Amino acid sequence: MTYCLNPDCYKPQNPADGNFCLNCGTKLLLRQRYQAISQLGEGGFGKTYRAVDKDRLNEVCVIKQFSPSPEIQGNSQALNKAIELFNQEAIRLYELGKHDRIPNLQAYFEQDKRLYLVQEFVDGENLLKELERHGTFNESQIWQLLADLLPVVKFVHEHGVIHRDIKPENIMRRQSDRAFVLIDFGVSKQASGTIISGARGTMAGTPGYAPDEQMRFGEAYPASDLYSLGATCLHLMTGMHPSNLYNAWESRWLWQEQLSSANINISNQLVAILDKLLKDRVGDRYQSVQQVLQDVNGINSPAEIPPTIITKPPKTAPRIQGWRCIHTLTGHAASVRSIAISPDGQTIASGSDDNTIKLWHLDTGNLKSTLTSPSGLLKRETTWYTSIAFSRDGQTIISGSLDKSIKLWDCGSGKQLRKLKGHSDRVNAIALSPDGQTLVSGSRDNTIKVWNLPTGQLIRNLTGHSNSIHTLAISPDGQILTSGSWDNTIKVWNLLNGKLIRTFTGHLDWVYSVAISPDSQTLASGSRDKTIHLWHLESGIMIRTLAGHSDWVSAVAISPQNNLLVSGSRDKTIKLWDMSNGQLIETLTGHLDLIHAIAFSRDGRSIISSSNDGAIKIWRY
Repeated sequence: MTYCLNPDCYKPQNPADGNFCLNCGTKLLLRQRYQAISQLGEGGFGKTYRAVDKDRLNEVCVIKQFSPSPEIQGNSQALNKAIELFNQEAIRLYELGKHDRIPNLQAYFEQDKRLYLVQEFVDGENLLKELERHGTFNESQIWQLLADLLPVVKFVHEHGVIHRDIKPENIMRRQSDRAFVLIDFGVSKQASGTIISGARGTMAGTPGYAPDEQMRFGEAYPASDLYSLGATCLHLMTGMHPSNLYNAWESRWLWQEQLSSANINISNQLVAILDKLLKDRVGDRYQSVQQVLQDVNGINSPAEIPPTIITKPPKTAPRIQGWRCIHTLTGHAASVRSIAISPDGQTIASGSDDNTIKLWHLDTGNLKSTLTSPSGLLKRETTWYTSIAFSRDGQTIISGSLDKSIKLWDCGSGKQLRKLKGHSDRVNAIALSPDGQTLVSGSRDNTIKVWNLPTGQLIRNLTGHSNSIHTLAISPDGQILTSGSWDNTIKVWNLLNGKLIRTFTGHLDWVYSVAISPDSQTLASGSRDKTIHLWHLESGIMIRTLAGHSDWVSAVAISPQNNLLVSGSRDKTIKLWDMSNGQLIETLTGHLDLIHAIAFSRDGRSIISSSNDGAIKIWRY
C-alpha cells in the first residue's frame, strides 16, 4: 500500500504501484524515491509516516511532514516559531544523527509547498509499549536505563541541544541489540499529549514529564531533561503516569508510597538519585549529565555479590605487542553477528545482518563462497544470522537466525538442506556437541531446545530462564551445557538428560557470552555489566572477576592451550587476559563498533573477530 501525504485527503490509502492518489490526485512519491506506507503518529507540528526508500532497495525510513494543527496555524507567533524549529530540527538531526543512539537524518526538503524530514527508521518498541506488554521495571532495569541512556543525553547536551520531551514514548529499545535510542527531537510528535504553545516563547513538553520552568515559562536547561528522565523512571517503576504521583498541594512526590504499598523495596542509593533529578527548583537538581553519571557509576548495585577477586589491569604494566591484524575482511554489507571455524581450521564462516553467510580462507582472507537464503533482503524477510556452527565433518553449516528457524547448509553447493522449526521467537545461539550428534539452540522465547542433528528431531525442551537466552556452550567432554541469559544468570545443565545442575548468579546485567575451557574445568562469562567472571564449573564457585572494559562485554573465548582468554566489547576493543592470574596482557583496537563474536583458530595462533561495523578481522601472534 502507498499512503497519500496530502493532509486534506480523506482516503489516503492507495495501491502499492500507484503514482498518483486515486482520491485527490496528489503525487505519491516524494522526490521520486520516498514512498509512505502508513501513518505512525500525529502531533502539534505535523504527521509521521513509515516509508521506504526506493533508491536503497526499499530500505525502511521515517517521513516527518510539517503540517501544523489549526491552533498553531491560527497563531502567527506560534506558526513562525514552529517553522523556525522545523528548519532547526534538520540541522540538529544532521549533527546528532552521527550518534549510534539517535536516528540519522537522510533528507530535508520542500515539495508541494510542504517541508519534509526523512530519517532512519528504528526497528523496535518504545518503553511505554514495553511497559504495557511486560509490566513495570524493577530496580536493576532502572539502573540499566540510567547507565545506558545518560551518555546519549550527555551527547545531546554537548551539542547545545535540549531534548525537552524525554518520556517513555520517545525512548526506543532497538530490536537488533536491545540498546536504547532517543527519538523525537521536539518537532513532529508521535504521541498525543505533547503541548506546543506560542503564548510565551515556544513551550514544548508533556505534562507530568516536563518540569515547571518548561511548561509555564518556555525555559529549558540540561536539568530540565534530567527531570524528565527521572519522571520517566517513576512511570516505568510504578506503572502510573508521573502527574498522578505528585501532590501539588504539598509539593512532593508520592512514588515511594506507591511502591511501598505494592511491597516493592528500592535501594536508598536509587532513591537519592531520583529525588535529586526531580527537585522542583532547577538549582536544586543535578546540573549536568556528568554529575548524574558520577553518582550512578560510583554506587554499587544493592544486589549482594559473593566475595570474589576483582582483577583490574595495572596502570603501569607494560603491554606485550605480540598480536597484530593481518587481514580485514569487508565483504558483508551489514553487521556480522556470528563466526565459526571449520574443523580442519582452514575456513571461517560468518553470518551477517545482510542475510548472507560467507565462507573465507583463514590464511589468506580470500572469499570462497556466499550462501543466501531464498527469503532474502529483496523479499523483505529478515533472516539475520545470529549464530553459526560447522558440523563435525565440516561439510555442513548450521545457522540460527531472526526468522525463528535453524537452517542446515551444504558447504560445497551452498544449498539449503533442511530447516528446523520449533522456536516461537528469534534464535540467538546454537551449540554443537563434540560428537556432532546433538544440536542445542537458545531463543528469545526463553527456551532451549535439544535436537538430534542427523534426523532433525527435537529431543527435549529446557526451561528455567525468565528472559531471552543469548549464549550457549557445551563442554569439550560433551557432558555439560551452559546457557547465559538476559535474566542475568548462567545455568548449567546435564546435556545427556536435560536436568538442571545449578544456576550461577553474580552478574548485575544480561549475560552475553559464555565459554568453557578445554579441560572442562572453567567457565568464562561476559556481561552487559562490563565484567568477565571466571567460574569453577563443577562447584559453581566464582574464581575471579576481570574488570577492564568500559562497556558491555559481548564476546568471550578461551584458547585451545587453556592459557589465554580473549574478550570483545561494545567499547570497540578486544582484550587478552592471562587465565592463570587474570592479568590483562594486551588490548587490540581497530574495529569501529561493538564486537559481536570472537574465536580462536584451532592452533591458537589466530584470533578472528567480527563487529557491528560489518568487518571481520584476523589477528595473528
